[in-house]
Amino acid sequence: MSYSIFTDTIADLTYPEVEAAASAGALVLLPVGVIEEHGPHLPLATDVYGAYQLCRLTRRRLLDAGAETVIAPPFYWGVNHVTSAFAGSFRVRPATMRALLDDVLDTLVQTGFERVLLVNHHGDRRHNEVIAEALADRPEPGVRWLDDGVMRRRLEAFSDEAFWLVDRSADAGAETALGHGGEVETSLVARWFPEVVDWDALERTRPYEMTGEGLTRWRRGGEDARAVTPEGYFGEPRATAFDTWRYYERRAALMAEAVLEAYPR
Repeated sequence: MSYSIFTDTIADLTYPEVEAAASAGALVLLPVGVIEEHGPHLPLATDVYGAYQLCRLTRRRLLDAGAETVIAPPFYWGVNHVTSAFAGSFRVRPATMRALLDDVLDTLVQTGFERVLLVNHHGDRRHNEVIAEALADRPEPGVRWLDDGVMRRRLEAFSDEAFWLVDRSADAGAETALGHGGEVETSLVARWFPEVVDWDALERTRPYEMTGEGLTRWRRGGEDARAVTPEGYFGEPRATAFDTWRYYERRAALMAEAVLEAYPR
């Protein structure tokens, strides 16, 4: 089989169906990621798949609760500063990302969607700053960032802005920083998109423990990051528990709960 990141999104709807969803007051989930390397075993689209799958799982719970919800086509032209020295990490300028993100959000708002929630699956600081800057400049109170609180704490300059909609997954002990191309991301792709895993390469991977000093250098990006992680990953790629992928199920449940609390029916 093949996978389409348009499945279950408005990209597979007709325009009258999109108009009807907007008229019905549907909430929009917008997956945000990038195309970048994730080691020798995972596809470049790992972050796109992550944001997309989180949105699918969250939408299922919201629909079960009676909250009309649609998913926008995934946004994947984000900023790759850290992994820019690796083949396949697209080097999109922050200004380009910002302009495109503004256009995407403008389109959704002008279509009539009053509530648009961004679900991001990429940790590059500059990438996340661009998202925060774009949302801070928007006048619509319904355009918000659905976050687990980790990025809100990292982006201190934006921590008090009203555009955050925070779930409780970080406070609930969810795995939020188990590496790049590590256990959690590998379990994501292996569970829902197994045909794009390089299983032979995965078998050859070994745990790579990142030190604090190494992480500081890695975050400088470019050749510094490649020197620290020459194979493009850190953490334990091979899941130590068969159900590690349930992190995404737990996160989606808490995201849906946060949305329903913010927008009670």
